[in-house]
Amino acid sequence: MTSRTSRTMPNRRVLVHGMHNFGRMFADLMNGDGWEFCYYRDKGIGNFAAMARALQRCDLIYQIGGRVNFGKFLRAARLMGKRRIVMHWVGSDTILGQKEFSDSKSDQWVAQNPVHWAETPWMVQEVERLGLRCELVPLPSARVPEAPSPLPPEFSVLLYVPDMQRASFYGLDWMLQVAKELPHIRFDLVGLENAPLAGVPRNFHNHGRISDLSDFMQRSAVLWRPVQHDGLSLMVLEALGHGRHVLWTYEFPGCIAVKSAQEARDRIAELHEKHKRGDLEINHVGAQVVAESYLPRKLRGRIRARLDEILES
Repeated sequence: MTSRTSRTMPNRRVLVHGMHNFGRMFADLMNGDGWEFCYYRDKGIGNFAAMARALQRCDLIYQIGGRVNFGKFLRAARLMGKRRIVMHWVGSDTILGQKEFSDSKSDQWVAQNPVHWAETPWMVQEVERLGLRCELVPLPSARVPEAPSPLPPEFSVLLYVPDMQRASFYGLDWMLQVAKELPHIRFDLVGLENAPLAGVPRNFHNHGRISDLSDFMQRSAVLWRPVQHDGLSLMVLEALGHGRHVLWTYEFPGCIAVKSAQEARDRIAELHEKHKRGDLEINHVGAQVVAESYLPRKLRGRIRARLDEILES
């Protein structure tokens, strides 16, 4: 099958909808070469009007964030007769989907019409348990570097918590515990904004919300992400691309799977000792995994090719 190109066909128009922290970056990354990706969020009367016009004229709808029933957006798409819809499950949306499914709030149209994608093998299984056919398609991030960067002279651990409402979900209590048990190691927390923390050890530094983590990635030797549930964390991919050592809740190529604060403490201490001896190298395995499968330009090409198949079906 010969793929359509911008020389032979008009731009393929894709309306991107859903999670704001992913949507705009995704649309900017995917644009060009005969593709017109426009992102709209559910905010503002003017934005709703523009989104309605784009919904009428688009060739395909790409929703970041899955669901098993109708919201306002999908209901409008059905009323306009839109059939080419991709729904990309990316994380905690499967937790909400499981609750809705168990409460018998799923809708047959949502199950049968959109093409369902998920980012990781475990998420594919979670979506399929909702009675949906699902394909494994990673979501690309423009922040993943093309090549790793050297390890910094000072050893430190990078952490992330988005807000205090989800502090326990992201493992803040474990982070503070391990930092107290390893007072000679620096821990840098990003994400929290205007959130005073009690009982914080002197080696634990809260930097607030950071829009671009490249500098923090380069200044860190380790990323630790003890979240209770995750999709394909873009932060993990960025860290692996930089050649950093990653402690994560999940078994994933190039990462160290940890299931407890004690296990994380021991792994961090081991990596720190290697760094002190001058034996710690960049995470070559993780950097190679990213170079082979998760560079943004490679995922962009894979997604465009799959969307072309959907448009031509």
